[in-house]
Amino acid sequence: MGIPITSNVADACTALGWRVPSHRVRHQRVAEARDSMIAHPLPNLAQGPDVFSWVVPGSTSPGFSSGLTWEHLRQKFPKLSWTRSVWFKGCIPKHAFTFWVAHLDRLHVRQRLVTWGIDVPDTCVLCNRFSESREHLFLECEYSKNIWSKLFTKLGEPRTRMRNWSALIHWLQAARGKRLFTIKHIATQAIVYLIWRERNSRLHAGNPLPHSVVFKQLDRCVRDIALARRDMKRFQTMLSIWFRYD
Repeated sequence: MGIPITSNVADACTALGWRVPSHRVRHQRVAEARDSMIAHPLPNLAQGPDVFSWVVPGSTSPGFSSGLTWEHLRQKFPKLSWTRSVWFKGCIPKHAFTFWVAHLDRLHVRQRLVTWGIDVPDTCVLCNRFSESREHLFLECEYSKNIWSKLFTKLGEPRTRMRNWSALIHWLQAARGKRLFTIKHIATQAIVYLIWRERNSRLHAGNPLPHSVVFKQLDRCVRDIALARRDMKRFQTMLSIWFRYD
């Protein structure tokens, strides 16, 4: 452009116009910059001091905004209804992550390993009877159903047989009120996390725990979460709900 890099806006123009190369310039980028500058009027002190603005379509910021820029550049998709059952205020990150991977059916259950051509038995690690799919491991296995049954009793809800993952998501989203919504999601994500941990422990360490012990771990987990987040409004009555049907 022929303009020193240390120049300010005033240095880039004269009384006659902008200091830009002639229209014969051959470099395309320089030509585009030249045309862009010519399209703008010369700076005028009568219009007030110069200001810096970061502009993206539909928004203007007094400084660079990574948030505005990312929102403009990122690829957008329709909002998915199940996301609020994975990520919500007060969720436990490691529980939410495991639940998210389970929801996407990306956990390495034996049924998936077999479809990849890996030479392993496909029977459930917990019951050693049926094929280990996501639905069986977390919902249909007798070991898991005993834990869910105790949770329904703890929440004072009728025992519901959830035959597939969609039924589980529907049960979660049917919760009325933020407090019941939160405790059902906290407990459900903890169950999925604990069942998956127990499954892996049996597979790799050979140290099985009865379902009653895993539910005690769930009980302790929910209490600890409620106490740690007792300053959050939606957690203030969580313990009273949890102990209501003891």
